Amino acid sequence: MQKFVEAVHKMNLNELKDFAVDAALKAGDFLNKSKLDEKEVYKEDGRDIKLIIDQDTEKLIRSSLQKTNLEILGEEYGGAISKEKYWVIDPIDGTANYFRGLDECCVSIALMEGNEALIGVIYNFNNDQMYSAVKNHGAFLNNTKISVSDIASRDKASITTGFPASETIESSMDFLKDLKGWKKVRMFGSAALSCAYVASGKCDYYAEKGVFLWDFAAGICLVKEAGGNIAYSLIDNDRYEVIASNGLI
Repeated sequence: MQKFVEAVHKMNLNELKDFAVDAALKAGDFLNKSKLDEKEVYKEDGRDIKLIIDQDTEKLIRSSLQKTNLEILGEEYGGAISKEKYWVIDPIDGTANYFRGLDECCVSIALMEGNEALIGVIYNFNNDQMYSAVKNHGAFLNNTKISVSDIASRDKASITTGFPASETIESSMDFLKDLKGWKKVRMFGSAALSCAYVASGKCDYYAEKGVFLWDFAAGICLVKEAGGNIAYSLIDNDRYEVIASNGLI
């Protein structure tokens, strides 16, 4: 056992990425097989919905990633940001979509070191699309290299976003005004997939307030390695504002 732990500590980022991809595939297979099962809700918080299968899927992912002997921060069972390497996982990003039988949902796994993203894996299990990236090694969709779009003006660009849980009519109106000028506006209900779509050139810009680190962590490395920009900042104790783009808009 000691030799195995020592071997894990010597793993390079590509080898750790393989761990994440394997964990995402197992989770995606589990979620696909459970699609037609009755989905039990254990919590509703505002617009968010939490399912028992969220918890079951995170347990499955954790059981795979624990073999790396690294800390884990997950949506369902917590954890903490560390100065050392640690995993950040969202077992189902887009739970409401999964609950309603919509395809815009995914498994999201990132490897972070402090605030630096080293690995990003986003798996849309509904159509078997595996997005992955390793720092300084490029971004890929099913082993084909991807890059951001070359669209440089809003009047030709697509933005993906999420409607904020606004407390006032005024803030809602400000949000809607910000969408003027874009050629197309899309709301997918998944921060991770929105980042993946920017990274692969399917969308050009993603902006959202009120998301958690596990919602977009895997997208950080993916967008950067695809040639784009991504910026994020805390707006309260644990929620972020995120902007990802092709770097031209």
